[in-house]
Amino acid sequence: MEITIRAYRDTDKNECMDAFKTNVPKFFSDQEVFDFADFLERIEKGIDDIPFYVLSYNQKVIGCGGYAKDQNNEVFTLAWGLIHNDFHKKGFGEKLLSYRLEEIKRLYKNSSVIIDTTQHSAGFFEKYGFVTKKETENYYALGMHRIDMELKNKTE
Repeated sequence: MEITIRAYRDTDKNECMDAFKTNVPKFFSDQEVFDFADFLERIEKGIDDIPFYVLSYNQKVIGCGGYAKDQNNEVFTLAWGLIHNDFHKKGFGEKLLSYRLEEIKRLYKNSSVIIDTTQHSAGFFEKYGFVTKKETENYYALGMHRIDMELKNKTE
């Protein structure tokens, strides 16, 4: 079992999109397919300078995720983290999350990490120390609530 995490490349777009679509409609809304495609295009064109990574299993991209930072490098937002639905509950999501948190910790000590997710993923993040700060019903779509969370301990 070979697992690698590396920086996103333009050639990863189709596999990332395929993985994303396996998570619709439970974890992402139909509208977010277009938002995610636009996000990847903005990275590819250099419009957004966001560290974004892919997770490969046996040389096939099965997940991706990154993070954005505020201007002061004090607050980091986890961005578009996902694993292909066929590979859920096998430890891949934990590896990708841990990698991103370690990168933030390594580069920017004493920073806060936040995420907005749905009620379907909030439990996953709770296992790794995130706490709910706010809930907004039907934010992403009908029945798909936004959960704003923050990592309990800063990346010290």
